[in-house]
Amino acid sequence: FIFASFLAVIVARFCNVYPLSFLLNLGRSNKIRPNFQHMMMFSGLRGAMAFALAIRDTDTEGKQLMASATMTLVLATVILCGGFTTPMLQWLQIRVGVEDNE
Repeated sequence: FIFASFLAVIVARFCNVYPLSFLLNLGRSNKIRPNFQHMMMFSGLRGAMAFALAIRDTDTEGKQLMASATMTLVLATVILCGGFTTPMLQWLQIRVGVEDNE
């Protein structure tokens, strides 16, 4: 169940980041570049809201499984994605701490 949840999160991020970036880029002069799209795909949200909703009611075994899976996903994304944010920014050649006009 947890593996399927990880897969669902990855697919959902893909299905949201890239198509929505494409649609946004249609009407923008300052386009969202592919390396920024990849970073949005990698970083994503950390899941505090999902955890808060999952932990509200854990009366049944199914709800406990949902809370456990949510906690695993949140911890994994915080530790893994959060820990690799700086190396990913460097690998994607995204400069941080600089103004756009520099």
